[in-house]
Amino acid sequence: MTKTFERMLPLYEAKMLDAYDHRDADVFKSATAGKRQNQPRYLTDEEKRDRSREAMPIAWVRESVLPEDLPDWLTGFSDVTSATNERTVLAAAFPRAGVGHTYPLWFGQRRELLLAVLNSHVLDYLARQKVAGLHLTYGYVRQFPVPTPDTFEAWCPWSLGTLADWLTERVVRLSVTSHSMVRMASELVGAQHPYAWKASERDLLRAEIDAAMFHLYAVSREDVDYIMDTFPIVKRKDEVAHGEYRTKRLILETYDQMAEAIASGTPYSSPFDED
Repeated sequence: MTKTFERMLPLYEAKMLDAYDHRDADVFKSATAGKRQNQPRYLTDEEKRDRSREAMPIAWVRESVLPEDLPDWLTGFSDVTSATNERTVLAAAFPRAGVGHTYPLWFGQRRELLLAVLNSHVLDYLARQKVAGLHLTYGYVRQFPVPTPDTFEAWCPWSLGTLADWLTERVVRLSVTSHSMVRMASELVGAQHPYAWKASERDLLRAEIDAAMFHLYAVSREDVDYIMDTFPIVKRKDEVAHGEYRTKRLILETYDQMAEAIASGTPYSSPFDED
């Protein structure tokens, strides 16, 4: 008798993902929790350095039930949120798979650029002015002030090439950290490998994207300073881990370097442009 096998794909839940990270946590069933028995178990940096390690779901779906035209990689955001959370908007790219209802998806061209916008501190600050409940619905997201696609096709004012190219390279480096995401890298930048998980480099990449977005939204340096102080949980965690508000410092330093590049016409020098 011939056995028939079906390929099973993970069912992603919001608790498995973080900003630019499709491997934030495994999900396990707690033996002691009376309610919400499905709990996250967060992966360590050491585990994430293993490019074959994926976040393990608690449920799987048959590949045959997925839409045939579903892309090789998906983009979505966490529905469960609050304006008082560490961050209000958390978005990520992740492999083709099943997705729970608490992680809405978006489709279309240049999805990686919207990913960069949604994960920026300036957009998060704006989102907090609108989100009143515990769910980040499509209705809220459609109201967010997001630059038009044409904006990203313009020449990057602090570097060579278009703004889209500059951002895409960084979004790919942050998102493609395991073998399951190589198709995203191949499609967008022609790379055939995942990028190493290095926490310090990821902090710098995100600071560059944040600084770029502050410039794109024409936010003055004084207002960048103010906006970053409206993220008290980010500040508190930084001070515990680094003895300073490191996220703010990195963003302001990069913002200043970009401003100097714009004023002088000399391209901003990034440690990632020479890789």
